[in-house]
Amino acid sequence: MSPLALAIWIMDDGAKVSSGLKISSKNFTKNEVENLAILLRNKYGFKVSIISAGSINQYNLYISKNSMKLLAKIVKPYLHPSMYYKLNGYI
Repeated sequence: MSPLALAIWIMDDGAKVSSGLKISSKNFTKNEVENLAILLRNKYGFKVSIISAGSINQYNLYISKNSMKLLAKIVKPYLHPSMYYKLNGYI
């Protein structure tokens, strides 16, 4: 997953939550969401959790406050300025 792809995903399905970021992945299976979390941990070093989306068998990714500065640095060049708010003040 390139920084551009991650930025597009955040602009489309990202939402600020608490001090971190939630990325909607409700249409993926739990195994696919787990693989995405592993990819984000291994490629970028993000602290990523899998959280319930509020329905049975639906999950979202949550990027922790501890990873928000790094995330902002990686995706800012690709984000439209109107989407900076999704990064919860870390830009």
